[in-house]
Amino acid sequence: MLSYTDNKAIDKPALVLIHGFCETKTIWKDFIQVFTPYYRVICIDLPGCGESDAIQQEQPLLSDFADEIHQTLQNLSIPKFTLVGHSLGGYVTLAYAKKYESSLNGIGLFHSTAFEDDEAKKEVRKKAADFVRDNGIRTFVAPMIGNLFAEKHRENHRPIIQEIIDTACHEKVETIAKISLAMGLREDSSALLGQLEIPVLYIIGKKDNAVPLRKSIEEIHLPKNAHIFIKDDVGHMGMFEATLETQQVLLNFLTHVNNMN
Repeated sequence: MLSYTDNKAIDKPALVLIHGFCETKTIWKDFIQVFTPYYRVICIDLPGCGESDAIQQEQPLLSDFADEIHQTLQNLSIPKFTLVGHSLGGYVTLAYAKKYESSLNGIGLFHSTAFEDDEAKKEVRKKAADFVRDNGIRTFVAPMIGNLFAEKHRENHRPIIQEIIDTACHEKVETIAKISLAMGLREDSSALLGQLEIPVLYIIGKKDNAVPLRKSIEEIHLPKNAHIFIKDDVGHMGMFEATLETQQVLLNFLTHVNNMN
């Protein structure tokens, strides 16, 4: 079973949050405070990340991660919930929705995309895996994390950037390498978006270098029930760069999906 935090508000609707690449469940620790009075909030460490057990497969797929999340939530006896993923977590959220939509009342793509990597990006994933194996984690993540923030926010968020880097440096090299390759191997999920019967939330930063705005614009019309929030001067880390706005957007989305049921 995966490692998780749980406020154990078992009589309230459930919100499950999945972290991104080179992150752990602690990325949400301050963000979730506004939700805990009203929702059962569960933050999960993906396989190999944080306090979850090491990845055993030679090369896992993100659908394998979805299966492990499903087993973890079944063990917690949570029949229905909203699943929101940041970046990599969004890819896993889509893999989960493809297999287990009946467990979901809505999904959120928090700076993420349904499109698969193009060939150039797949090559970048492979080179990243090789680089971290050859040079270690800190050399890999130190320049990467800062660039996930819009330039406007980097100086003010220097302490949190350093905290994310330090947390990533406690991960295993093989975890980072295998997950980088798994992202490159993921299937395109754009067709899935049009098939889903549940609402889909997009949180998008106009200054996002990891998921460019043009890519997000290409897909936000695909879901039958899309909720879209686009923020100026925000990069890939809206939970820090626009905390109050993204919290409110997610609160509104949760109200919507839970009133539907």
